[in-house]
Formats: sequence, structure tokens, C-alpha cells
Amino acid sequence: MKLLNILLVVLLLLLVRKLAWCLRWLWCYYHGRETPEPISFVPGRTGETFEGHVRQARDEED
Repeated sequence: MKLLNILLVVLLLLLVRKLAWCLRWLWCYYHGRETPEPISFVPGRTGETFEGHVRQARDEED
């Protein structure tokens, strides 16, 4: 039971981290400032997947 609680706390912290990044990204985007570098859900990974989706959406617009 204690292990489950620890895992849930870690998951919650990861979600809060991602939410804070998303809110910061939206604030920068709507205020015309440079957006922060993408982060992954799991620390230590790159944001290349997110960047790939953004690049693909831009290509589809053209």
C-alpha cells in the first residue's frame, strides 16, 4: 500500500510539472513572447516528439 502511495505521489508531481510547463507555454504564446523549450512527461527525455508534431502541423498549414 505504501509503494502505491509513493507511485501516485510521483505521478502527481510529474503531472503538475507538465501542467506548469503547459500554462507557461500558453502564457508566452498569447503574449507574443518566445515559448519555452518542450519538455516530456518523463524527465530526462527530449521534446523531439512534441517538436515533430508542431513541425507537422506547420507543414500541413502550408
